[in-house]
Amino acid sequence: MLFSTSRHLFRGASRFFSSAPSSELSQVLRDRINGYVTADKVVVFMKGTQQEPMCGFSRNVKMVLDFHEVKFRDYNVLEDADLREGIKKFSEWPTIPQVYVNGEFVGGSDIIVSMHKEGEITDFFDEQGIPTKFSDKQ
Repeated sequence: MLFSTSRHLFRGASRFFSSAPSSELSQVLRDRINGYVTADKVVVFMKGTQQEPMCGFSRNVKMVLDFHEVKFRDYNVLEDADLREGIKKFSEWPTIPQVYVNGEFVGGSDIIVSMHKEGEITDFFDEQGIPTKFSDKQ
């Protein structure tokens, strides 16, 4: 999958944007975030909630996942300043929202929207064992 390669390039580039090295993340917060990202198949750290996204980028991620009927667990970073800053260090990615699938960082709104527009998101979720509305195997 061509986009898979692009996603890894974005991931590597994130180190240049990171405001602080990941080593500055306390072990307690690192463990807490790791628990969040591994507790559910699809996790979104967002501004607001699924029911009430509080920024356009978070709303875009929610709309794409809803369109594909992908269930996800949300964490509202506006309610927790430690989580808001910690998730950026954890992923080495400077922006919110952040999407994790099967415990792995996928990217933010730009990546999710691009995967949707390029028609790659169903294949991606199928490869991850997460059926979508458009999956052959449901």
